[in-house]
Amino acid sequence: MKRSYYYFLGLLAVGAILVSAVMLNPNSDFSGSDDGGGDVIGDVDPNYEPWFDNIWEPSGELQTLFFSLQAAIGALIIGYFLGSNKVRKERREG
Repeated sequence: MKRSYYYFLGLLAVGAILVSAVMLNPNSDFSGSDDGGGDVIGDVDPNYEPWFDNIWEPSGELQTLFFSLQAAIGALIIGYFLGSNKVRKERREG
């Protein structure tokens, strides 16, 4: 079988797992681990004080920008390696 067929099956399996997780737990809280960690610390030691405070707290727009840049850089790295792998394969075959 072609390699692309296996990629498609893997992507389909990941999609099915994600959709089933949301459908089986419609009222679940899918918040990040940062929120959960702060809640646990508050439960364990209500008098806990952080060792230091943030020097600068970016606004919501800047946080979104930084996250988008991080995702774009990651996509570029993945795309580079996939493209170089394809070119290397074509050179070997051709």
